[in-house]
Amino acid sequence: MTYCMYDFDLGYVQGMSDFLSVLCVVLRKESDIFWCFVGLMEHVHKNFELDQVHIKTQLSQLKSLVEIVNPRLAIYLESQDSDHMYFCFRWILVLFKRELSFDDCQYLWEVLWTGIPCRTFMLLFCVSILDTQTDIIIENRFGLTEILKHINNLSMHIDVQKTLCTAEAIYHQLAAVQDKLPRHICEILSFNHAESISCNNNERKENGK
Repeated sequence: MTYCMYDFDLGYVQGMSDFLSVLCVVLRKESDIFWCFVGLMEHVHKNFELDQVHIKTQLSQLKSLVEIVNPRLAIYLESQDSDHMYFCFRWILVLFKRELSFDDCQYLWEVLWTGIPCRTFMLLFCVSILDTQTDIIIENRFGLTEILKHINNLSMHIDVQKTLCTAEAIYHQLAAVQDKLPRHICEILSFNHAESISCNNNERKENGK
């Protein structure tokens, strides 16, 4: 209720309590909980906006990353009209709060909020999980409903340490070939160097005409 008055335009949206519950365990004073929640919401505020533009943007970026990292899965999802990635909606909305134990959730959040190696590292974390589920999804010929059920059933069965290591490996693999990646992928992963290379290559082509 207090936060609703603090940010009257946003108010309370389902999912906010997932973030608040962690603070209530870690902190004791109500005033500390409130102001930490205010600071936390500054990071995730856009996830709860009514138009859901920010969530949809992240799902679109996730789709683009899957197309690059795991084209086999991307093609299959498209064939099942599931390439909108809505089955990952809950992951992104509350940053895996409902998928992980309390300790694992804290650990993941601390990693994500460092902004290292990139501000969209959570999307690579998602890609890493989907990569491990590719054979199951395709070999069982899951449609959208089955994919959604399967993804939800991964709750409390995600190895955070292993998934983070895989996500980091994917990042470095892409970074190593960033000059060959599409511009929108470079933008998602903040590969500024790739943009400059692309621009330089385009300039050379134009000068060579």
